Amino acid sequence: MDNIFTESKINNAVLSNRLIRSATWEGMCDNTGAPTEKLMKFYEEMIKGGIGLLITGYQYVKKDGQQLPGQIGIHDDSLAESHKNLTKKIHESKGRIFAQLVHCGGQSSSKSSGFQPSAPSAVKSPQYPEEVKALTEEEIEILISSFTDAAIRAKEWDYDGIQLHAAHGYLINQFLSPHSNKRNDRYGATLHNRARFLYDIYENIREKVGNKFPVIVKLNGSDNLDGGFKPDEAVKVAEKLDEMGIDAIEVSGGTPASGEKTPVRTDIP
Repeated sequence: MDNIFTESKINNAVLSNRLIRSATWEGMCDNTGAPTEKLMKFYEEMIKGGIGLLITGYQYVKKDGQQLPGQIGIHDDSLAESHKNLTKKIHESKGRIFAQLVHCGGQSSSKSSGFQPSAPSAVKSPQYPEEVKALTEEEIEILISSFTDAAIRAKEWDYDGIQLHAAHGYLINQFLSPHSNKRNDRYGATLHNRARFLYDIYENIREKVGNKFPVIVKLNGSDNLDGGFKPDEAVKVAEKLDEMGIDAIEVSGGTPASGEKTPVRTDIP
């Protein structure tokens, strides 16, 4: 237990201890996706309470990948000032902060984003009422660039690292899972092809941010879902990411369609 309170490192990010706050959705941003003073204070209090590393709530890398109101945006350069204010406050409190990057894919909402949800395949989730459109290969390439651009912004805006959200039924997880990925091209069918979207995102980001900037991933160990991403597949993807140089892997599980094994609360009365 004593090790929990000793200094640690993820790549070149030095952490005061090994307590890491996993990402949640706070809903405390304005309607442009900019962090508000309320969110900054909330995060600042966590750091003052002794957290070594804070991973932000999920930040959408492209407007059409937004799921909920008040979600953080990292999709546009106009948000620089608010993000820099956030990272400055965390650093002044002697903390470290990683930006969690996401596109919500088929779990995006047109009410929040203004766009029809898109996913690897036109597979509708029973938890979400909207029809989903399948992505073209050209659109997939644009999304890879959107993740890469978001990572560059995070580095320029003084985040200490980034986390790719590849769990919980969001877009990267949708590519990984045969439950939601019915493609027969280079992004579907085999495990390697289903993981290609994640691998391509990581490779592009690493090329742009360099080897010294921490890049980690949140990966489902299992979708807890019939026909979903399974533990043996998760092990193979984790091993490949390790080969590629990923700095750390946070293991989670489930999607909103996973019943009692979901990682999120749904149908709250």
